Amino acid sequence: MPFDRKEYMKEYRKTPQYKKTKRISNWKKYGLIGDYEAIYKRYVNTTNCDLCNILLCEGLKGGNRKCMDHDHQNGQFRNIVCNTCNQNKSDTKKPKNNKSGYKNISFDKRDKVWVYRKQFKGKDLYISNKDKIKILCIKFAAILLYKY
Repeated sequence: MPFDRKEYMKEYRKTPQYKKTKRISNWKKYGLIGDYEAIYKRYVNTTNCDLCNILLCEGLKGGNRKCMDHDHQNGQFRNIVCNTCNQNKSDTKKPKNNKSGYKNISFDKRDKVWVYRKQFKGKDLYISNKDKIKILCIKFAAILLYKY
């Protein structure tokens, strides 16, 4: 019988090892740093939000979903919280690369362009341009277009 990679991967994705590897990989992708083994152990064993004490559910969309709270400036893990607390607890400092003085506009050093990132009605808007003035005009046009 030949080896069926598709079937093997289907079964492997159900294993605890795959779920752990995938979760830690996502944490790294979104900037979380620290002792991943210890953080994962705490994540798996946490049943209630560290801030509001609501019972957390795995994989749900909405308020009770389990989230990792971390400092967006340095990547350090803070708490395991519900989705509601995670959205309400925003970092007060602007990102380091935001030299524009405007919310949602930053400078991408690698590509040497100004970037406007925003979510409108559940859709991600990502626009880049070398000219800061054009990005500001796009931002204000988008505000007018989507607000009214």
